[in-house]
Amino acid sequence: MSGLGLADWLLQTIETPWCVIYGRIIAIILLYGATVHIGNIAGISGTPWVETPLLWRSLDIILLIFNCVTAMGLWWKQNWAVPVLFGGIILLQWLPYTLWRSQFILQPGDGQTLNGLIGTEAILLGLFALLLWLKK
Repeated sequence: MSGLGLADWLLQTIETPWCVIYGRIIAIILLYGATVHIGNIAGISGTPWVETPLLWRSLDIILLIFNCVTAMGLWWKQNWAVPVLFGGIILLQWLPYTLWRSQFILQPGDGQTLNGLIGTEAILLGLFALLLWLKK
């Protein structure tokens, strides 16, 4: 980062070819996540939305907004999108899905789904962190 501020370093880093491609892949995954939250809110994902815990419903709305905004930022190579992505995943998904896990387990397979989601996100963020660090 010699001589560059964090924002400048992120902008230069996110504009490297592999980071642009990977950022856009993450953006597409985030948009898929947004459709899942829309499905939850519309009640077409299984459990009627009004029967889910308040925390679940609140996070559906918050994550829908987070996914859309972050996806747009990554697609357009905005330097703010990278820390928002990492912070949002940690604060809006990993934290609630571990600390308040019981709020998200309504059916027998839900625990396994949460584990898969957390693991997948860890791999995706780990790869992105590696690409940002390598800057190649």
